[in-house]
Amino acid sequence: MYNWLRRHKGAIVFALSVTTIALLAANAWKYEVLSSTWLKDQKDALAALNSIVTLLVFLAASLFSYYRFFRGRTLSLRSELSIDVSVHATPDDCNLHAYTLTAKNVGTSTIWNPEPEVQVAIHGPSDVKETRIINNWVEESTGGNSDATVAVIESEETVSFNGQQLIPKSAWAVTYTASLKADSGDMWFSSKTVGNKEDNK
Repeated sequence: MYNWLRRHKGAIVFALSVTTIALLAANAWKYEVLSSTWLKDQKDALAALNSIVTLLVFLAASLFSYYRFFRGRTLSLRSELSIDVSVHATPDDCNLHAYTLTAKNVGTSTIWNPEPEVQVAIHGPSDVKETRIINNWVEESTGGNSDATVAVIESEETVSFNGQQLIPKSAWAVTYTASLKADSGDMWFSSKTVGNKEDNK
């Protein structure tokens, strides 16, 4: 609810302003602060006031439209998300998959509290088919602390999150579906399917 209110605060403020003005006018008429006689006597002044109000409404509508356009095209959160995976053989019955989730803020607004997540879908015989959810990460700037991730991604800044998975050698391929969620509710996605063989083989 909070995120919805924050994302639509411009429209909400505009609607509340119009409602407040309408209620004030209705009460003024009800208690005869405004009357037909008073309006007739103030005809010239009201004509001038009407021109001023019309101009102000036009300016307000223009500013609101510009804000909506500017907000949607320039101030909206935008990110480019990609995932890279390398496969390495081990002496055991599993291959080591090392993956890097990279997020670049290509917008002009800061992305706050980004939460990366990857869904790993293992394809193969029925005994190895599995889906895993990864939400514990090592982020470059945290010095290898998997309990801490970046708090913000500034405009034009790129951050990378790293991790590893052991995949049974009998699996045929693995699909990695990555997502990044900001505290505003905006989300970005990227996916990649890799074969379960050591790179360059």
